[in-house]
Amino acid sequence: MDDTTAQTQDPDAAQPSGPDLAAVTVAVIGAGNMGGPVAATMLDAGVRPDRLRIANTSADSSRRAAEQVGATAADSRQDALADADVVVLGVKPYQILDLITELRDLIPADAVMISLAAGTTLAQLEDTLAAGRAVVRAMPNTPISVGEGAVGLMRGSSVTDAQHQLIHALFARAGVAVDITEEQVHAFIGAAGSLAGFAFAIIEAMTEEAVRQGLRRDLADSLVQQTMRGAATMLLESGVHPAVAKAGVCSPGGTTAEGYAALEREGVRAGLAAAMDAAARRSRELTS
Repeated sequence: MDDTTAQTQDPDAAQPSGPDLAAVTVAVIGAGNMGGPVAATMLDAGVRPDRLRIANTSADSSRRAAEQVGATAADSRQDALADADVVVLGVKPYQILDLITELRDLIPADAVMISLAAGTTLAQLEDTLAAGRAVVRAMPNTPISVGEGAVGLMRGSSVTDAQHQLIHALFARAGVAVDITEEQVHAFIGAAGSLAGFAFAIIEAMTEEAVRQGLRRDLADSLVQQTMRGAATMLLESGVHPAVAKAGVCSPGGTTAEGYAALEREGVRAGLAAAMDAAARRSRELTS
């Protein structure tokens, strides 16, 4: 697969040819900071709560995670994996291969395994699981927890078309799910995976300056967050290039033009590019 292919869809539109997610059984092993939002996304897409089973490191942890997203806490990993169609592994990268080794005899042969671990390649995952087993790498970002995120999907060599369609259906409520290559994942990290953190930092800086200028903090929070949301929504819905949209609000000699000139003088554009490049470079280092 040479191109990045976006597969966005209206989750409320009728899709008679799609998989029946109510009949799909999902096991989530490690429903933490990222596994939890992924579980919630799949429930929102149509997986039944009694068919989404969570197994964490302890019974109490499994119960808390299941209650938080509205799923079912499994008594054990073995119980979670029984008859699973999809197995989501949400553990840390340094744990992933050891976990697969531990679970590979328990994972149903026809299940598709989804790894959320950064830096561990499809080849490593497939070699550790077993030859001919279906494996997908998924790189979600944190805004999937509110249905406004992005997920990069990397398809393993044994994933069938039906399984590929199923994975996209499971992430239909995440925001946007795109097919990417393993080489593209590094750019994806900069453009989506880590970008939410950069966006939070920018919003924080703008809010602090609004407070310094005299606005109450609650008002500053509301104005900055809503305006950033509105700007992104305008671009998404209109398809207008950001440069064109920017020019439309930069009146000659006006306040926005003056503020934008200050951004350029302070090197904000270069700083943002450097942050994205640093994230992508670090992703490559973690994979090597």
